[in-house]
Amino acid sequence: MKIRTQLVVAFLLLSVVPLTGIVLYSYASSQRAVRQAVEAEAAELTQEMNGRMSTIRAELGRSLERVGEIPLSTLLERQVEEELEAEMPEVLRAMGESAPFVDSLEFTPAAPPIDPVSGELPVPPAEAPPAPEPAPEGSAGFPAPPAPPAPPIVIDVREIMEEVRKAQQHARAQGAEIPEYVESATAIAAEEIADMNLTGVPGDEGKVVIVHPGAPDPEKLEEVERKMREAEARRREVEARLEQRRKETRLLLGKEIEAPVKDQGRVVGWVRARVRPDQVLSRVLGRARRERGEIPFAVDAEGKFHAASDEDLKKVQGLPIDLGNDSSSSQHILEGWVVVTSKDPDSGLTLGVARPIRQSLEEVKRTAARNFGWGLALIGLALVGILPLSNRMTRDVSVLKQGAEKIAGGDLGTRVSVRSRNEIGALAAAFNRMAGDLRENQERLVEQETEQRLLRREYERKTRELEEARAFQLSLLPKTLPDHPGFEIAVSMQTATEVGGDYYDFHLSEEGVLTATVGDATGHGARAGTMVTVVKSLFSADSGRSAPREFLTEAAGAVKRMELGRMAMGLTLVRVDGKTLTIAAAGMPPALLFRAAAGEVEEIALEGMPLGGLASDYQEASFAIAAGDMLLLMSDGLPELQDDRGEPFGYPRVRQRFQELGARSPEEVIAGLGESARSWTGGKPPNDDVTFVAVRVRTA
Repeated sequence: MKIRTQLVVAFLLLSVVPLTGIVLYSYASSQRAVRQAVEAEAAELTQEMNGRMSTIRAELGRSLERVGEIPLSTLLERQVEEELEAEMPEVLRAMGESAPFVDSLEFTPAAPPIDPVSGELPVPPAEAPPAPEPAPEGSAGFPAPPAPPAPPIVIDVREIMEEVRKAQQHARAQGAEIPEYVESATAIAAEEIADMNLTGVPGDEGKVVIVHPGAPDPEKLEEVERKMREAEARRREVEARLEQRRKETRLLLGKEIEAPVKDQGRVVGWVRARVRPDQVLSRVLGRARRERGEIPFAVDAEGKFHAASDEDLKKVQGLPIDLGNDSSSSQHILEGWVVVTSKDPDSGLTLGVARPIRQSLEEVKRTAARNFGWGLALIGLALVGILPLSNRMTRDVSVLKQGAEKIAGGDLGTRVSVRSRNEIGALAAAFNRMAGDLRENQERLVEQETEQRLLRREYERKTRELEEARAFQLSLLPKTLPDHPGFEIAVSMQTATEVGGDYYDFHLSEEGVLTATVGDATGHGARAGTMVTVVKSLFSADSGRSAPREFLTEAAGAVKRMELGRMAMGLTLVRVDGKTLTIAAAGMPPALLFRAAAGEVEEIALEGMPLGGLASDYQEASFAIAAGDMLLLMSDGLPELQDDRGEPFGYPRVRQRFQELGARSPEEVIAGLGESARSWTGGKPPNDDVTFVAVRVRTA
């Protein structure tokens, strides 16, 4: 993908994606804010309706209390319509503002007191019956026709017995004692009249008919009974309506609104208000604010919805409102609506407000879309402005690319022409400097390559010479070790460079005399190899004829006469002849002799200058040896071997280690010393030649 395309894509990603995120976040937060604001306003309206409902309930209670102060007992005793109408303004004044909510007032007289002991109703004082009025006379002086018989009086004995039973219970609750025979008589009487029907009308069980004296006309009596049945049906219909109104009142207010009626300080009954639910709900719901299409509604305990109008009722009933929540208030977010409800725990009536928010949400959506469109327009304008800039940048980059391709093809004289002063211009200047440096370095590399080629040839020549010198040095060493039943030999030599300075050799005479030597030339490389060659020639020419001391003396003189400069070589020469060990040394480390019988190590140190030095006087010593004894000859490589801290291995450690290994075979002794050397240096190669020669005596 080209840089210009990458810049455009990056610009679009860095602008459109954040803009989309901001618009979506703004849209979501705005929706949430709208819902929260609507919920708060709806909750406030619901609280206002609850307050109005509580105010109406309290005002109804106070109104009935004021009505109860009116002497309604006297009012009910009046039979004259004019007097009854005269009292109505006083009742309306007592009802006050609650009058429109009340359909009717129901007065229930208080039950007369019953003697809790005797169980009898109080007998009113006897009064003289009124004197009969003289019958009116007709025009002819005949008496007037007899008046029609009074209708029969029906008395509900069961109600009387029920009042008696309640009075007995009340008296018992007050602590009075009721004789047992009174309770028994009351119970028997109630049982006897339970199924008694003296009127002949179904449902009049337990009622007594009292007929005035005189023989009534059967037809008139039948007419009276029919009217009584019609009156009873009307009474039951009225009772049903009253009961329905009581139920509506309980569903609306949670209880019936009632107050005691007092007459001269004595409770003579109870007055109940038959509330008009439509008026109460009209006051509560109709006065709610409806500035933004709010629909106030109410739901009674039976789940019946109420609203201020039929249209509002249809809308509310069409919403899936969940009223199963037992909490006092709840909020519902429906599709396009916010519904807030508040439930009265006493009455179970739920008041709520449903407010439409679809239009508000649509406005929020339109605003978000409009903002997004303006943002895209600004991005497009910026994109039009960035295209020329990207073209200029990519043109300069293209010039740099072409120059780099030419340099990659070998044209180090290429230069790019970019006049920009920005980073690309600085990159072009650096590119031109780099091209010049590359040309200079190429010329320098050509020269260095020529020199390296010459050095490589010289190195290869020297390597071949060193390999030849190493092969020559190794050819000077014995190819095989002497094989004799009287002793066993093991050797080891590790050089620090290609050509080392250590040397060992053997000579076994026909008589079985073993001559062994170990040497260490100064330095390494070809000079040390030359000294080893000289000593090898002298040792081979002697063939073990001379004693160790005589050989060292003659060899020192021969090396000195060769005038090899500062070159020198230390040498130890031993001769094993039966039970005798003869040794002489010229500037070499002490030889170690392990005594098998005692398990001890003897150190044999002899003075003497290396071959080629100023002095040529050497010492010689002889020792008796026994079977199992072992002689160890070595160069200074192991004693002077250093660890990582620069500490040398030392002669005491060599002696201690040889004493531990002396009872083993010569191969095991040399292998153990080599392992100690590797452990001391941590596996690193030694910095000097390390040579061992171990000779063990088998038989004396």
